[in-house]
Amino acid sequence: MDDAAVRTLFERYEDHFNRALADADVDMAETASLYAAEFIGSTPAGVMTGKNDDEFKQVMAQGYAHYRAIGTRKMAIRNVRITRIDEN
Repeated sequence: MDDAAVRTLFERYEDHFNRALADADVDMAETASLYAAEFIGSTPAGVMTGKNDDEFKQVMAQGYAHYRAIGTRKMAIRNVRITRIDEN
């Protein structure tokens, strides 16, 4: 994936997240399209792996609902820094 494609992905992610904050009827298929079939995530609780399946879509919908419930109005990506780890 080239740098422009990575930046476009994060722009799509930011736009989708903000639409999900504004509207509870978010397209979870679109959410899933922003993730690979299997992925790694990290939080203050630790690093975990996940699968892009129906359970993932449910968890993401619950996450968006949580953010709306606590009053989150916007998510902004301030910077994307790309560090290549190998030629792939």
